[in-house]
Parts: sequence; structure tokens; C-alpha cells
Amino acid sequence: MNRTQQLTFSSTQAFSETKKLLIEDLIEAFAAADIPLEKVNSLLPFFKKHIKNGGSIPQAPTFRQVYLPNVFNKQYQLLKSFFDSKPVAIIMDETTDDCSRSVVNTIFCYRNKIKLVSVDFLERVNNTTIRQVLMTTLTHFNIPFNLPRLFLSDSAVYMKKCYREILSPLMPNLIHAPCCAHILNLIGDTWRTLPQFRILKDFLDKVKEIFVSSPARRGRYITHLKMHGILSPCKIPLYNKTRWNSWFQMKIKKPVIPFAELQLQQLTAYIETYRNSNDFGPSLENLIIQHRFNTHEIYSVFRMAFEVAYDKFTAHIPNHPARSLFFSCQAFDPKFIHFEDALRKNIRQYNAVKEFENPSDELLREWGIYCGLNNELIGEVELDKYWLNKATQLPILSNLALDYIWLPISSCTVERSFSMYNSLLDSDRQNLSLDSLKRLSMLYFNGV
Repeated sequence: MNRTQQLTFSSTQAFSETKKLLIEDLIEAFAAADIPLEKVNSLLPFFKKHIKNGGSIPQAPTFRQVYLPNVFNKQYQLLKSFFDSKPVAIIMDETTDDCSRSVVNTIFCYRNKIKLVSVDFLERVNNTTIRQVLMTTLTHFNIPFNLPRLFLSDSAVYMKKCYREILSPLMPNLIHAPCCAHILNLIGDTWRTLPQFRILKDFLDKVKEIFVSSPARRGRYITHLKMHGILSPCKIPLYNKTRWNSWFQMKIKKPVIPFAELQLQQLTAYIETYRNSNDFGPSLENLIIQHRFNTHEIYSVFRMAFEVAYDKFTAHIPNHPARSLFFSCQAFDPKFIHFEDALRKNIRQYNAVKEFENPSDELLREWGIYCGLNNELIGEVELDKYWLNKATQLPILSNLALDYIWLPISSCTVERSFSMYNSLLDSDRQNLSLDSLKRLSMLYFNGV
């Protein structure tokens, strides 16, 4: 090969590498911005005009077939490296997509990182196939079976059976947590289906019918509200019985599990109080008087509503499989520990935290220091920052706390992953290959 040929070859190779890097970076940028790859087709004239060699950028099908696999493989290796040998929490759920395929998504949570790590298409969904998916995924990520702490799912029979008969014997530290958001939705749904509240349900249906399909009508309604003194009107809260997740969004990423037990105790007291109450507060009483309703009839309806909610509540909450974990995770809330109750400082009562069952001498020493830090708590405590700041003073306890305080209590994230998956399956893209669907789902959910 002469010098001219060598230069031509080197130049061609350099151009090819530059083009490859540009397209792969573009795929990552689209995924991070949640822009469908198909949109690149509309941008091709812009690229050709304003980017050097922009005319070489191909259309979306070539993106998916030629360049997407390499982008996905790089990101997948980063996921494997991050979760390698970590005590993850596992969230799994199944849905049926618009093409009638059964799709199982698996999410790993470790501290404040939540990532979709597997998308599987199954012919049958049962306890055995769920086990196969999970075992394969854990093996791929080099996570020993004794490390996972939490298995979070819905309350489907096959999920419970999978945990009881297969996962629990294999994973001694694993606790099953049926999704709390699902359960709270079941409790709330007792009111939606209560015959005495039928008129309210019909009213909400009509409101939805009036406003959802008419942006102009919504605009006039907002103008009306502003004219009557409501300067920042909120959206009308329309219920959707098939999408409970829209009612249970965590807008601020903060640890939740240390506060779950207290919230459940307060909910218990609230429901039990009003089951047999003759006093539902002055607001309701004033309305009854104002509209000359029959107080006895109205109160009997409300007592009935609380009674049916209580029946559903007692079927799920008191014996929730993760209730002991909820109680134990309170130990990582310094305000709970430093409350004026010496009994709260007994480390062994929090034994759902496995490391507290038989604590080492060094852990006991750190626990003693932690329990004595009464005077430094002023105002609200952000648990993640609190424990990060304790990494030097309490290294063992801080590390444990950061592992446990981020454990999830709901499967909202997996519901969101299905929403993102379904957005890939609009009418123009239902011919995507299963490999492309898996890669795109994971890249877009994880934000690259």
C-alpha cells in the first residue's frame, strides 16, 4: 500500500470513527432527553446544513439496527459494574402490551439509584418463570443470593408463591414487600365503589367528560377561576381506576421507609376512630346544617364507608410481610431514636435489619455514640445528608443506614417503566424487534 492509499485509508477510518461517535452520542442525548429516535428523521435537513458531514447521519431504522446495540452494551456494562455484589432491592412486575405480549420488567434499587436492569418477554407468567427471570438477572449482575434485601411486587398470587416457595429458601435475607401503593389504592377504592357514593362518582365522570377532551373549555374554566380570586388554579384531580400510580408520585427523591411505620399507625388510628364516630368534624357538620340534611343519615353513610375501608385495611396492613422491616428502619431516623423514650435505644428490637440481630462490638460502640447525639438535632433532618455526614464518625452505622433508608415501599417506578415502554409502541413503531424494544426501554427509563 503506497502513501496515498495509506492516507486515504486513515482518513476514511477516522471519518468512520467520528461518524460512529456522533451517532452514538446522539442516541444517548435523545434517550436522556426522552426524545423518540424517530424524531431524528425530521432533523436530518438541519444536520446536513449546520453540522460538518451532517449529511452522513442516517435515518432512525439505521440508528436502531446498527448503532443502538453498541450504545446499549456500553450502558449495560456500566449497570453491571455499579450493581456488582450490591445488596439490592428488587422490584418486579408484569404487564400485557398493545401487541398482547407479556412483558416482565425488573428494577434494581441500591441507595438512591433506581435502574431498569431487565426487560423480558414471556409466553407464560407464573411463579416459575418469574423465578427464572430473577435468577438469571442476579447471575448476570454477579449478585450472590444472600445479598438482596427486598423483593417488591404487587399482590398477585404467583408473585407471593414465587417468594414463598422459591425465593425465600434461596435468599435468606430477602423480605417480600407487597406494594403499599397498590394496597392503599385497594383501601381507597372501597369508597369509589360504595353504592352510597355513586352520585359523586357519576359527578366526577361528567367533569372528566367535560374537560378532558376540550382544551378550550379548560382554558375558559381557568379564566373563570382567576376572575374569582384563584390566581394559581390547580388541575382538576380526575380519578383513573387503572392508573393508581398517577395518585402516588414521589415528586421529591427522599428516603421514605423510615417513616412508613408511623404513617401506617396514623392511618390505623384514623380509620378505627371514624368507624363508630358520631363526630366527623365541624366542616361536615356545618355543611349538613347549611343544606338541611339529615345528620343521622349522613353520619351512618360515613361510618359505613369507614367500616368497608377498615375491612380491606385489616386484610392487608396489620400482617404486611414487611411490617417488621418498616418498624426496624425507624432506627435510622435520629428524631425517632432521640425521642424521650429510652426503650427506643435498644438495638435488638430492630432485628429486621439483619446486621442488628447479632451486632459486632464495633457496631454496638457506634450505636451507643449515635444514641447519645441528642443535642445536634435542630429543625428538619434530611436523612441521606445526615448519614453521609456521619460516614467518618460512624462508618459502619452510616453505611448500613444508607443501604436501608433508600429501600422502596411502592412499585411506582416499575409502573413508570411500563408507561415508557408503551410510549415506544405507538402506531408507527409496533414493528420494533424485541431486542430494540428491550434496549430502548432500558436506555430511556434509565436516562442513559
